[in-house]
Amino acid sequence: MSNWHGLSDRGVAMIRELVLETSRTAFKTFLHTVHDRLIDYAQKPTEGDQGFEFLHARSQISARHNEILRIFLRSLDEAFDRFAEQEQKGGIGAVDAGSPAGKNAANISLMEDADVEEDLALSSIRKRAEVDNTEWLWALGRRMSMLSSRQIDEELQLPLAPGSFCQAIKQSMAVAMIPLQAKLVIYKLFERQFIPELSELYQQANAKLVELDVLPHLDYEVEKAKLGDTGRFTGAEPRKRTQSAAEARIPVLQDVVTTGIHPVAAPSKDLPAGEYQSQLLDSISQLQQQLLAAAPQHRVARPGQPVQYTERQLVEAAVQLQQFDQVIAADILAVASQIKPLDIVRARDNLLHQLQQITHAEEAPALGDKDVRTIELVGMLFEYILNDEQIPDCVKALLSYLHTPILKLAFVESDFFRHQEHPARLLLNAMADAGSQWVSNDGSCQFDMLEQIRKTVREILGSEELDTRKLAALLMAFNGYVQKVEMRIRLLEKRAMERARGEDRLIEVKQRVNLEIHKRIADREIPSAMLLFLLQPWSDYMAHLLLRYSDDSEQWRQALGLVEDMLWGLELSGSAGEWLRWRQNYLWMESLIDKCFDVIGYDTDKALKLKRSISRIYQLRERNLKPEAATEDIRKRLVQMSERRAGQRADMSHLSNQEKTIIEKLRLMEFGTWFEYKNGRREKVAWFNPNSLQFLFVDQSGKRSGMKTGNELARAISNGDLRMIGASDKPLVERSMESIFTDLNGRAHARASGAQHVG
Repeated sequence: MSNWHGLSDRGVAMIRELVLETSRTAFKTFLHTVHDRLIDYAQKPTEGDQGFEFLHARSQISARHNEILRIFLRSLDEAFDRFAEQEQKGGIGAVDAGSPAGKNAANISLMEDADVEEDLALSSIRKRAEVDNTEWLWALGRRMSMLSSRQIDEELQLPLAPGSFCQAIKQSMAVAMIPLQAKLVIYKLFERQFIPELSELYQQANAKLVELDVLPHLDYEVEKAKLGDTGRFTGAEPRKRTQSAAEARIPVLQDVVTTGIHPVAAPSKDLPAGEYQSQLLDSISQLQQQLLAAAPQHRVARPGQPVQYTERQLVEAAVQLQQFDQVIAADILAVASQIKPLDIVRARDNLLHQLQQITHAEEAPALGDKDVRTIELVGMLFEYILNDEQIPDCVKALLSYLHTPILKLAFVESDFFRHQEHPARLLLNAMADAGSQWVSNDGSCQFDMLEQIRKTVREILGSEELDTRKLAALLMAFNGYVQKVEMRIRLLEKRAMERARGEDRLIEVKQRVNLEIHKRIADREIPSAMLLFLLQPWSDYMAHLLLRYSDDSEQWRQALGLVEDMLWGLELSGSAGEWLRWRQNYLWMESLIDKCFDVIGYDTDKALKLKRSISRIYQLRERNLKPEAATEDIRKRLVQMSERRAGQRADMSHLSNQEKTIIEKLRLMEFGTWFEYKNGRREKVAWFNPNSLQFLFVDQSGKRSGMKTGNELARAISNGDLRMIGASDKPLVERSMESIFTDLNGRAHARASGAQHVG
């Protein structure tokens, strides 16, 4: 055993050294090529500043050449470290090393558009490289599986797979501030020049393992499992274009019964959207088949048992149910509120009863497993829609009446589940999104949006022939209405945001001025007239200067200088020379004070009284007399007044731990997050400042409803008066399908654990 471990370590070390040395040479050449080619792109006629972007990228690569190379090699080296760690731990649900992003899938929703575009480009490069090197990667997977005594799979990835190189180029480019368009060009060059070198690298790696006598006679073929299970394979299965993804991923029912129930790995969220949805549906179907294997005999037809329902009969039963639903829903859909949702469980039972009547059978025969999967999946979809907290209850109830039309559609067009662009999916998503924005749980709505959703649902229920063309027409009409609303909303929200930004900027400036003045008057005894001047008219003037100019302007420095000079005048020692210098400076101070009163439009009588009071203070000082300082009560009131005028700072000292936690979540919140009050009314955070914790709320018509502080929000959420509606950037059907997969996978895991416990 120790000899084998020594061989394993030596083999992996040899492959690591080969990868790093080969990559060092190839990547150096690649960087030189990029440096030369970017000047060609910079000279091409382009729109905007793209020419400059390519020149900037070229200078960055030239300046950071060694650092980029070092990070690229370090990333590859770390891939081998992860491989070794996972091997020692027996595998941990690791991040897919084939993913160019290398990010936690849960954070995909937080990614910028540029990040998504970059990851999609690298994901495409990775996939093409995997296809081009299928045979060599398959052999490497088998041989390194032998070295690690584990199968190379999603848990233990090949450290020299194409995804590792895509991850490395992304990490290395991140150190240089390269614009997206230039970065995408660099990735194209990477695919053209560097990626083709991988074929030779994989051949050399296989040759070195053969020299160590690791599977020296391995042939490229699919090996059958020893137990004769023709539906399953051992080792790393090569990609075969002749076999569809669904065929490779979904076992037949007999295999499910034989192999039992087990959880299924989720598809990588770094995949392109279409491929991700397709793989997600395949995973759901696989889980459904496993769970259906344990279903009662009368529900699912077993292998060899005749299925008595044709597709025509299923569609006919769905049509009759749709007509029945239309009659039941006629009164319900005519009322603006108090809409009762469709009973999804009863709808599925009614379908079986309708089939029994169509076939004139004494009892409902068993359905085929495909039909059961379709019925269950549509049912689960609408059950999750009814539980989606982003959508108001009345809108969810309306959408629930689309269960039977969608079920009928799913019997005829399976594309509804597999393709994101199917009009039925897009229409469901559009109505749910519009409902969440412009309909409230209290029954109120804006722009008659509830009526538009109701009208669309009625048209679908009343359509005997519901096909893609009809759905596309309804989608176009609904989206046209929504777009007009959105244009109006955007204009209103833009005005509200501009006003809120201006107000927040003024608050920040006033607080900055207050801070500067309080720093200078702290621990000093100051007469009340001078304190009033500094904390009110002079603070307003300084705020004006800071807004108009900047804090490094001469005007701002003069304003701060006047505060310091006025305080200096209170502490003069009384020497003749010092007083002479003070009188000369006081002329400048008086002119600046007069300018202050003129600029801010201060009341003339009040200004005259303040100037006289300040002059008397310094006349007393000239006679070496100390003017009377403001009492503690007056000083406190003036300070509190100045703080109120500047806007209260976010004081978290008196907040509970729960409220402080809520505050931190609010700082990370995205613009556009919806909140719901106890009475069902909804408002949206159109903008906020995470530093000052000032939040702008708009109502569902886009009009400003007010500003709230972070403390007010945290207290309202903590008391249950307000709740943040769970935000997701994914459309309704997509997030429902992910919830269905998670639920089914949880059931499979529970059953598998229970079976192991019994065993």
